[in-house]
Amino acid sequence: MDNTAMILDFDTLFPTINTVSATGKIRTCPEDFRVTERNDIELSGTGEHLWLYIEKTGSNTDWVAKQLSNVCQTPRRQIAYAGMKDRQAITQQWFSIQLPKVADVEKIAAALPDNINILKAGLHSKKIKIGQLEGNQFKLIIRDIIGNKEEIEQNINHIIKLGVPNYFGPQRFGQQMGNIDKAKRWFMGDYKVKSRTLKSLLISSARSHIFNCIVAQRIKDNIWDQTIAGDLLQLQGSRSWFPGADAKPQELIQRLNEFDIHISAAMWGEDAVQSDGACAALENAIALNFPEYHKGFKQFRLKQDRRAIRIQATQLEYHWLNDNSLQLTFELQPGAYATGVLREIVNFKE
Repeated sequence: MDNTAMILDFDTLFPTINTVSATGKIRTCPEDFRVTERNDIELSGTGEHLWLYIEKTGSNTDWVAKQLSNVCQTPRRQIAYAGMKDRQAITQQWFSIQLPKVADVEKIAAALPDNINILKAGLHSKKIKIGQLEGNQFKLIIRDIIGNKEEIEQNINHIIKLGVPNYFGPQRFGQQMGNIDKAKRWFMGDYKVKSRTLKSLLISSARSHIFNCIVAQRIKDNIWDQTIAGDLLQLQGSRSWFPGADAKPQELIQRLNEFDIHISAAMWGEDAVQSDGACAALENAIALNFPEYHKGFKQFRLKQDRRAIRIQATQLEYHWLNDNSLQLTFELQPGAYATGVLREIVNFKE
């Protein structure tokens, strides 16, 4: 039996790189968790796609899309956004709506619920695509902190120097990591899934689970920030990678320290892993623990991919509001989780 299935606790399965003993609370109110989408797109000013820059409070992205669909009387499939944002937060992000006729933005704004505010609007020739953003800015407050201030500040400085593990966050796996069991049972034919959205979520959960386990093993082996034979290195801000063997050792160390490149790990698929040597051996050994996943990957013809195992929190700054409240500001590239930064600073409750 897969021994990880017996321990469905995110923090137990996926260790931090820092020693974290302090505790604190996050999201005590939406104002304590602010997320701003960075997107440098210039709207054309013409076209049938209405782009709305929206601030939402205490609601998830999909719910906002449904409200826009209702108000604009257009199918949900014609509402698009670059990425999902947290519910228990105040977030700002772009939505696009395909509307053949000219829309009255003021009427749309007036008909939306009070917790949805339109900040900017414009027309464009294309819809927004998933992942079409530069990154996200975060302004977060940790409250009711109990612990050593020096240790907390040391952990923050450690993050600035080394980055943090690029784990997929707990929300990817559902409550009590229930998506893991659902994915396994679905792939084995013991659980019926009709919803297209749920199917996509369970497939993502399975791939993310293997990826996180690979990252966790490298942390346990003290090689999460060191290259091993067969590693593939991913360029910062790119999906391109190259074999570590192609570069000189000193060059690799320097580029890793400068966050110019990152070690990558497998996003599993039906075909052979793309790494080689010791890296491939480690990744294959982890993946063998999940035979149910392989059946699903083959059924849905998923191909191997790579993802950086480290993420840099840029522009990271902190400020003590009082003796037990800490404010953090930083930026993350698309697909990274702010909770991955927070868990390297304090053990938090929501």
